[in-house]
Amino acid sequence: MESALLYLNEDTLKFAGFEKKESKYAIVGAPLDVTSSYRPGTRFAPSSIRQAAQYIEFYSLRQGIDIGDIGFRDFGDIILHPSNIQESLKRIRNVIGYILSLGKFPITIGGEHTITQGIIDAFEQETCVVSFDAHLDLREDYLGDPFDHASVMRRISEKGVKIMEIGTRAVTREEVQYARNNGIDFVTSYEIRRLGIRDVAKRVREFENTCKNIYVSFDIDVLDPAYAPGAQTPEPDGLSTPELLDILQYIITEKVIGMDIVEISPIVDTSNITSILGSKIIMEAVAAIESSVRVSQNKIVK
Repeated sequence: MESALLYLNEDTLKFAGFEKKESKYAIVGAPLDVTSSYRPGTRFAPSSIRQAAQYIEFYSLRQGIDIGDIGFRDFGDIILHPSNIQESLKRIRNVIGYILSLGKFPITIGGEHTITQGIIDAFEQETCVVSFDAHLDLREDYLGDPFDHASVMRRISEKGVKIMEIGTRAVTREEVQYARNNGIDFVTSYEIRRLGIRDVAKRVREFENTCKNIYVSFDIDVLDPAYAPGAQTPEPDGLSTPELLDILQYIITEKVIGMDIVEISPIVDTSNITSILGSKIIMEAVAAIESSVRVSQNKIVK
């Protein structure tokens, strides 16, 4: 616990202006930006998303939930090693473990997608991963490095974690083969448009029904660059913002125990659009979780 606090750098800029210490939702930044393979700058995303969140309305029309009543506890940013990925992943694991020990729900703002490996390592209970991503991230390594944002889901899978990926459209043949050999289901962006939101959501919920707990990872490049111009590795033929939020609305349940949003690069972001979108995704995900919890509680009461 003590070492985890040593790795935290509290920020005076709080997510959406909140510093609600009793809130179960804990914001923490993980500004890792070492293995970015195309457009660097994800280290600036935690601050940019915090700033953008100041101007997002708190009431969710989708869920009928006012985030202003719930709030967030912002722990600041994790101090990461400038070049040693494994050391940075260890620090992320320690800090997330500390946040979990407080009974909080960790919401981690990256940083590159590699951070998800360190986060998942902190969960002691059985946890499945639902990853929104244009890429499968199942490479054995990228340019010889096994700890890379292109390999993060491969490393997580090797630990025996069940994974489902949504919005896939940029893959290698080897990744597809690995997914098939290891039971990793993925839904492509064109399948989402062909099948429709409800059918895709049903498929994801069937996966979630096999899991005790769910962790959700949002790589912003799941969205088409028209909606997320600040993606670190943009890929055409992606989801629209309404498609993403609609799927999220259907698949988020009380089983979700943590989430992250990664791969936003503010230095290439047109008019801060992608950071604003990142803050909106966090707000709507929390609203969906709260709505699911309340529905579940009402069933128990009845």
